Amino acid sequence: EFIENGAFNINRGSYEGAYEAGSAVLDTREMLKDLFNCPNSKNVVFTPSVTYSLNFFIKGFLKPGDHVLVTSVEHNAVMRPLVQMEKLGVEFDAVPCDEEGGVTADDFRAYIKENTKAIITTHASNVCGTLVDIKSVSEIAKSHNILYLVDASQTAGVYNIDLKEISADMLAAPGHKGLLGPQGTGILYIREGLNLNILKEGGTGSKSEDLFQPEILPDKYESGTHNTPGIVGLNEGVKFIFKEGINKI
Repeated sequence: EFIENGAFNINRGSYEGAYEAGSAVLDTREMLKDLFNCPNSKNVVFTPSVTYSLNFFIKGFLKPGDHVLVTSVEHNAVMRPLVQMEKLGVEFDAVPCDEEGGVTADDFRAYIKENTKAIITTHASNVCGTLVDIKSVSEIAKSHNILYLVDASQTAGVYNIDLKEISADMLAAPGHKGLLGPQGTGILYIREGLNLNILKEGGTGSKSEDLFQPEILPDKYESGTHNTPGIVGLNEGVKFIFKEGINKI
């Protein structure tokens, strides 16, 4: 329906169709804010995939000399960018998991170093399904002033994730798995005050008279035409989740 009758570009025109498309994108952002209990919907950034979301942080924040902790069951969407960044001077350690893929928050303590800047963990392994206690890991990260990124690829829309209970600085998720949207959609929640380097600059439909990238969120990280049909499809998926309820799912 949207592709046939409403595929307008948001923030680019002063006509009814553009406003309707903009409202659909904003509504999806608001629903995702409510689903994950984020403080503000502007901190929910749309991406082409969760892989893009993870790369956004790994390549947009980490610098030579930084140290990162991951688990030994991370997806290649985390490991391959980290190995690439290792060539540029970023260090990482994989905290060993037990034979069932489990890892506890205490397992991370022995690996924290003075230059540890971030912890990245999957919420659930895509291979064995084992859940990581992200609340406990977030508490350890916070107590050491370390950023924490949760890869919720396997759990967003399936398990309750409350960002007011979990002190995660970022949450990455795909649109096409548990959120029931189309492929080619992803999200990255970025905590207020956290600044990532921009991976791409361009048109945002805001502050168009300025040649510098806008600092306002989410525009800062969403240059170019949105995958609006995909986001509208994601809207329907998240609506279904609210209708059925996470507990039932």
